[in-house]
Amino acid sequence: MSRLLLLCPSLLHHHVVLFLKPGSRLTHSGQPRHRSLSPAESVVGIAVFFTTLFTPAAYVLTNLNQFKGQ
Repeated sequence: MSRLLLLCPSLLHHHVVLFLKPGSRLTHSGQPRHRSLSPAESVVGIAVFFTTLFTPAAYVLTNLNQFKGQ
């Protein structure tokens, strides 16, 4: 039994188990699940991404004169 499974016995109860081979990386025992996103999920994800990116930038640019004075 690998050291990872000895440290985390709760991994044995799930369908997917990570194995540690000597001299290599962790390998995954299950096939990756590929699920295509619906258009609504894509739109929400893109909107959240750009909102979190541009909201702080817009705030800083709006208040740039105050930041220069400090």
